[in-house]
Parts: sequence; C-alpha cells; structure tokens
Amino acid sequence: MKENNSFDIHKELSKFSEFLKKKNLKITSQRLLVAEKIFSIGEHFTVEDLTEILKDKRDEISRATIYRTVSLLVESGQLIEHDFGKNSKYYEFSPSSQEHHDHIVCLDCGIIEEFYNPNIEKIQIEIANKFNYELKDHSLNLYGKCKLLKEKGFCEKQKQSDKLN
Repeated sequence: MKENNSFDIHKELSKFSEFLKKKNLKITSQRLLVAEKIFSIGEHFTVEDLTEILKDKRDEISRATIYRTVSLLVESGQLIEHDFGKNSKYYEFSPSSQEHHDHIVCLDCGIIEEFYNPNIEKIQIEIANKFNYELKDHSLNLYGKCKLLKEKGFCEKQKQSDKLN
C-alpha cells in the first residue's frame, strides 16, 4: 500500500483523541495505533486489509478493537465509508486538508481511482438549486470495466496495485 504523507499525523491523532474525550471513551494505545495505521495507508481499504496490515500486532490489538476504532473514526468524520457494490465496505481517510473527489471503480480488477471534474461539481450545484436544495455533500461513484483488460487480457493497473500491497 502507498503511504499518505500530505497531512500532519500528530494533528489527526490529536483530533481523534479529542473526539474520544468528548465521548467519554478511553484513549488507548491500541486505538491510537490503529488510527495511526489508517492515517498512513494512503488508499481505500477494507477492515480485512487493515487487519492484515496489523497482523504483527495481533497479540496487542483484537479484531473487535479494529472494527470499533474504524467505526469511531467514521463517526468523527476522519474516515469515510464507501459501498462500492462489493462484498466489503471500503474506507478512506479524509484529512480536513483533502479536496473533494469522486470515484470510478473497475468491475473486473477492482481498482478504485479518484478524480475531480469541475463541470460535474457545477452540474450538481445546478441540480440542487433547481430542486431548491442547498447542497451539503455528495458522493459520486462510477462503475465500469477498464479497457486494458478487454484489449490486452490483463490489467496493468491491477499489477501496479498488487505491487503496492
């Protein structure tokens, strides 16, 4: 997996700790270790992916702690839960400095790519205005089959992703 270094990890851990305090929950070393790992992943992941990443800490961190910490990070707004129509929920760390983006998902190789298009953003605002809504948030996921697999019989993007894992 690629590393995500475009944010201040200490600031994010502090934000999570403050969230835990407000909920009267303990700030444990296990929760902070799981959060730190999540903040450094740098791409979409499942809880199974995270469990595999933390396998060397299996004696210290239970599967239940991983699931609960993921849920708390979603509740805090630092983690976004996605349903890309697969068997598992996918998660994405969302530092406050991150710009909005949308996703395109390959139905063959499973690659999830991020993109931003100002025209799409403009159309969404126009539609919200047309129906008399103030747009607060949105999620756009496109699904397709990458042409590489069809043309070449294999997907180079999948091979690149496998190298990162």
